[in-house]
Amino acid sequence: MLSDSRKYLVGLVGPDVLEAAEKDLFHPVRLDLDCCDALEIRYDFFDESEWPALSERVRNVVKDKLQIGTIRLKRDGGKFADARVVERLDLWQQILSAKQVPEWLDLERDCLCDFKQLSDLARPRGVSLLISEHNFVRIPSDMELETFAADVKRVGGQGLKIAAMSNSNEDCDRLYKFAKKFSKKFQMFAAFGMGETGRVSRLWSLNEGANLTYGAIGHSEAPGQIDVSVMRRVLEQGENLHSQMEILAFLNRF
Repeated sequence: MLSDSRKYLVGLVGPDVLEAAEKDLFHPVRLDLDCCDALEIRYDFFDESEWPALSERVRNVVKDKLQIGTIRLKRDGGKFADARVVERLDLWQQILSAKQVPEWLDLERDCLCDFKQLSDLARPRGVSLLISEHNFVRIPSDMELETFAADVKRVGGQGLKIAAMSNSNEDCDRLYKFAKKFSKKFQMFAAFGMGETGRVSRLWSLNEGANLTYGAIGHSEAPGQIDVSVMRRVLEQGENLHSQMEILAFLNRF
């Protein structure tokens, strides 16, 4: 599987963002949406009755952005009750039966038991699967990261995302090493740190092999998340920012 050569800045779309963009053509949130290369539709933030129509609603606001559909569980930083995880396949089916569907769906690593069924639902619609892991305590060891990559390859996942809490300035070096070794094995690949010492990794990881990173539209939904407008400015300055320190200095201006 060849990795996508583009670099994707992903912005999160929740009810406030979508409703503001729909109601006002000149709302500032539309500038943030324009900064993004892809949009993560956080289904868990919306009422379930709205889910089948969300992809089409987002495309009516921004037509040319790749979409990633996510139903994030509470244990992974979302709002969908962990106890309801057994209900998600039926909900995914409703989403995938709609007129418009995201190009990608995000499934947590600890739900790999659902991969085959979800893949069988997604494949006829041309939808790919991204397998994600969120660790809010620490960055996994090299061996743990390699096991993660092996698990995703074993089931046939086309994308991999790891977001893990950084506790020191050197913590993210393991994620960079991981990206260099495994990013080309997946079409989509994200590996960055959360928290204050992980902020720069959301951008520097793209220099280390990742092609997917996430930013905030409006308020942050994850520790250390950066506004997409600021991240876009950094990416546009890419040729002039040659180190993590230079990126941090640029970020500190905002």
